[in-house]
Amino acid sequence: MKQLLKKFVEVSGISGSEENVKNLMKKELKNHVDKIHEDKVGNLISVKGKGKLKVMLTAHMDEIGFMVKHVTEKGFIKLNPVGGWDPKVLPSQRVKIYTEKGVVHGVIGTKAIHLQEKDEVEKAFKLKQLFVDIGAKDKKDVEKAGVRVGDYVEVVGEFTELRNNRVVGRCFDNRISCVVLTEVMKRVRPKGITLYGVGTTQEEIGLKGARGPMFDLNPDVIIALDTEIAGDHPLMEEEEAPLKLGAGAVIGLQDAAYIMDKRIKKMLLDTAKKHKIPHQLCVASGGTTEATLAILTREGKPGGLVGVPVRHIHSTDEMADLKDIESAVKLVVKSLESITKYF
Repeated sequence: MKQLLKKFVEVSGISGSEENVKNLMKKELKNHVDKIHEDKVGNLISVKGKGKLKVMLTAHMDEIGFMVKHVTEKGFIKLNPVGGWDPKVLPSQRVKIYTEKGVVHGVIGTKAIHLQEKDEVEKAFKLKQLFVDIGAKDKKDVEKAGVRVGDYVEVVGEFTELRNNRVVGRCFDNRISCVVLTEVMKRVRPKGITLYGVGTTQEEIGLKGARGPMFDLNPDVIIALDTEIAGDHPLMEEEEAPLKLGAGAVIGLQDAAYIMDKRIKKMLLDTAKKHKIPHQLCVASGGTTEATLAILTREGKPGGLVGVPVRHIHSTDEMADLKDIESAVKLVVKSLESITKYF
């Protein structure tokens, strides 16, 4: 599990450029599923089983990042966000720019603290005040390096093992769920169901990629796999974000645009109890996942969410507990074994 997550974290896959993640997932799944193919917008669709009930699992392959927006005459690069960033985490972070000539390394710069006025020190910089410095002499030198408007820019975050089964790295949202999806498709033995495991594109810019396969495959049940905010640190009150690392898989009951189908809720809770799988319930007021698309698909489908708690989400270094990932895999696998009792 740890090594697989490391593999997924070490490949780039900003929204609209998920090819490396897709190729890795395809390589991992090809000997474990009955069929595997890509659709026209880059989603990876794996199929296992031939039962009457059609069940679809989704895990978005993309991560947040940036595009090159503009290059100044002095050779500094301005960025446009791809997905939701908090600019406070960005100054001094190293980046990789993916160009046609190869990877160009740089750092996100800003005004030195020595020269900041008091009000500047107390306020966070806005993205428009930040820039990428690749050590170029001028705009022509940036162009000589191969950097062009529209190139993808990725923030560097090394995968590192910590204490107590915890790991840290970039893009755990949502490469963790890519691991969960991959492991579920490897382990599950479908009975009475046709199972679709779908690695989706462009979730971070508005749940875009999953819409096509949800309509095309026309599943009877949809379960999204994603990460959820763990708030067990000093800057969060428990009532704001009660999820904790190490407390198990997340059963997502509600978020800003979704409420879990009652049958899926009962199935997940029954399964967790029967197999003694560590789990925690989540009722969130903000954010959403691909689970929200279920009720919007065709005539509407029952939808649910199984997640993994992650600290420092949507930052350059996110933290997770490997035990929670394993709990999520077990919860989904065991639930799929009994899903025909509920639908």
